[in-house]
Amino acid sequence: MVKKILSAMLMILLTPIAFGENIGDVNGDGSIDIADVVYLFKHRDVGLDKGDLNCDNSVDIADVVYLFNNYQKWREPVVFAKNFEIEYYDANGNPVSYDDNWAYKIVTTKYGNEVYNKYCIVREGENPPSNLPSDVKVIYAPVKKVGTLSAFQVAMLEALDNDSVRASIRGVSKYTYTKIKDYGVFSNLKPYVDNGNIVPIGKWGAIDKEVLLNISPDIVFLTWTHGYLATDIATVSDLGMNYLVTVESNEPDFLAKAEWAKVYAAFYNLDSKGNDFLQKVWKKKNELIRKTRNAAYRPKVAMLYWSPYSGPWVYCAQNYYAKWILDVKGDYCFLDIPGTSYVNLDKETTLEHINGCEVFIYMNWNSLNEPMDTLDELKEARPDLAPVLDNAKRVYTTKFSYSYDGNVNMDLLMEDFARMIHPECFDDGDSNLHYFKKLK
Repeated sequence: MVKKILSAMLMILLTPIAFGENIGDVNGDGSIDIADVVYLFKHRDVGLDKGDLNCDNSVDIADVVYLFNNYQKWREPVVFAKNFEIEYYDANGNPVSYDDNWAYKIVTTKYGNEVYNKYCIVREGENPPSNLPSDVKVIYAPVKKVGTLSAFQVAMLEALDNDSVRASIRGVSKYTYTKIKDYGVFSNLKPYVDNGNIVPIGKWGAIDKEVLLNISPDIVFLTWTHGYLATDIATVSDLGMNYLVTVESNEPDFLAKAEWAKVYAAFYNLDSKGNDFLQKVWKKKNELIRKTRNAAYRPKVAMLYWSPYSGPWVYCAQNYYAKWILDVKGDYCFLDIPGTSYVNLDKETTLEHINGCEVFIYMNWNSLNEPMDTLDELKEARPDLAPVLDNAKRVYTTKFSYSYDGNVNMDLLMEDFARMIHPECFDDGDSNLHYFKKLK
């Protein structure tokens, strides 16, 4: 491996500039290529943020090899996400980068072998290429009006932090509308709800056609769901409207989910903002792995919701929350429960798994109707958990905003998990959590 790197070095005339912003752009020339590998080989004093790419709290030959193995992937338009593609082309149809002089871009959303959409996005006032395949639909950007059906979609639009994007959001699900209007989530959108710019358009499987017609959006973002997607596609198609199926829910980890900001950004020609959001989350991930890497041990971590009607719901071993707990040196107690989502377990199995946990995280899906603001309230509402809660060293519960603003600030949501699992690794411990409350 080192011989390959040295051979590549002989081909490069290095002209270092200022440090770049993207992970992997070590020499700061605005691109990620073999020159960055060579630069890192020669300069180990670039600092942990830029040089410690394998997150082991040092900058050494292992990082050079790590960059050599990954730089080609990191320079691609999509690095982590599995369920979409973005391709940029110049006027001659040659592939280019998002920050080059692109003439059009192709956005594809998919899941497994199913392709849902292919859009050719062209700048307003310009012409699309004449040789597009028949399954590619043309849309002009920036879009002026959009409809959404999930809080995550709204979070990704908010992550772009742009007032023109906010003004373009004309429809949200009735649930998200209520949460913005009455409960303080997505606070930057509250004025748009108050002045009638944002209206409720129904819910999965029951889109309000009349309201959607009145809005007349350029595109409707539809949520990938097991039972409602076909109905929602039919509804929007019958109205002759553009739609895009978004499949963030089935992405494997935080970075793959964060990368979906690129999709939304593409429809506003704010591609650099989409990349910036991913980079922010990626850098925070690396920082947190470094902070927790040398923790003395892995505490046993329980994480679940306990319904008053159906009992325990636990996050499966391949769920992105569970995977992140492992990344920041927690020992997640449901690793023998396969799956990427969550499952309804029986009480006995659940209690057996969480017995002896040091960290208990209660994911309160029903916090509006059952607020759990103190340990006593949680124990009183869920008496089966009381012995576990009494023996745990630390107990936390979610704030209402975790599944809303927590996705706008995904870096801070990730940090909360690291602080809950290893408060000793942070100067102020777990005293300043953003989307969780400490009960014990």
